[in-house]
Amino acid sequence: MNVLTSSTTDAQLVAAYRAGDTRAFDAIHDRYQARLERFARRMLQANPAVVEDVVQESMLRASRALLRDDRHIELKPWLYRLTRNCALDEISRVRTDSFALDDDTGLELVGPVALQPEDASEQRTSVRETLADLAALPESQRHALVRREVDGLSHEQIAGELGITPQATRSLVFRARTSLMQEREARTVDCEGVRVDLLRAHDERRRASAASLRHVAHCGACRAFRRDLKRMRHAAAIMIPGPLLVLGLGSIKIGGTVVAGKKAAAVAGIAAVGVAGLGTQVFGPGDPSPVPVQSKAVPQGQLAQGQPIPAGTAVVRQVLELQAGALQRRELTMTCPPGTRVADLLPPAGAKLAVTYAAPTVVGATRAARVRFAPADLPAPARVTLTMLCKRPAASGSIVAADQRAAARPTHRVIADDALLRDAPRGDAASGSVRRGQPVAVRARDGAWSRVVTDTGERGWIASRDLAPLP
Repeated sequence: MNVLTSSTTDAQLVAAYRAGDTRAFDAIHDRYQARLERFARRMLQANPAVVEDVVQESMLRASRALLRDDRHIELKPWLYRLTRNCALDEISRVRTDSFALDDDTGLELVGPVALQPEDASEQRTSVRETLADLAALPESQRHALVRREVDGLSHEQIAGELGITPQATRSLVFRARTSLMQEREARTVDCEGVRVDLLRAHDERRRASAASLRHVAHCGACRAFRRDLKRMRHAAAIMIPGPLLVLGLGSIKIGGTVVAGKKAAAVAGIAAVGVAGLGTQVFGPGDPSPVPVQSKAVPQGQLAQGQPIPAGTAVVRQVLELQAGALQRRELTMTCPPGTRVADLLPPAGAKLAVTYAAPTVVGATRAARVRFAPADLPAPARVTLTMLCKRPAASGSIVAADQRAAARPTHRVIADDALLRDAPRGDAASGSVRRGQPVAVRARDGAWSRVVTDTGERGWIASRDLAPLP
């Protein structure tokens, strides 16, 4: 789902943000920021800078509150309540900090009390940490925040410097403040709670929470604890070779060759090897991609290494230790995260090996896949990394990214396994194949045959009995 479209509902934006897509909250911010400023201005009757700061504070509170739990929220009235509360806080602060100049109660103005050595040291440490966090921000966010908070420029002035819109500068400042707050919270999190989360993630073979990983980045002791967990798994895997659970996905590309469908199922299976698993890593929406990805399942057909993983998508990595010798016939059961389906499998790294599917794996339809290695001889032990892509299907059943789909609106889905796309009705020449569950658009009919366009843009004829209308 593209959370930045004007037709996306508030509920869909909230769900996408809770699923890890930070762009969803940017869309919420852009949708309501101007309305909330008008509302706050009526309450405060203050200068625009104060109004903007109050709205920014309310949006910061909203971004944190939405991630605390999954309770249902009516976004619009909830944001207005948050803004009202922040405005009341501002009114209270102004009243508390103000006093009449003719007040004769004996108010005495004094300079700051000298700090104790330990307080001064703590203050210097806090300043150093803040400067380090500020330096780690993206350049555009850092520029916008410093010019706003330190130099006091308006969003319009900052927008002129950066060559962007004032709305965009507000988003930059908001994201910068959010990042600084998260880094500050990460340093104050209790180490014991972080280590419990790391241990549970290790046992469940999943990625630890983002808050724990931020803390690990600042805490040497917790970082060492995480390294020890990895070493322990590595040692156990080497001592106890055997069957391994991994997660599986779609069409396979090995050395530029695609292996899928009946051809993949026909590949001979395998003779002789010990396989040891070193663990599975799951990277969800918003996490940086561990590898570059080329697949029609992601926007623009590619995902650069380090780029945030899109909403509804997961990248799974499995590291295997293969002993020298002949590979043994071995099928591995692989399962995608809940709500996603088998989408794509990237070329293995570390050794030139072919991987094939076994029934009942159906790309785009099944959550679980069975994967096997093709015959091969390994002259020496090898460490192989399998990287896989899972995707939440669209309403039509397509796992192709919206901008990669054919322009034709799908009308039917394929109900046959590995049906062929033929160049002509009843012809023998095939131009490609389609999978069970794949959405297609029917463009013409010739007796018992239909000319279709698939969601990936392939064209050809298919027997009409192999199609069923979409609901």
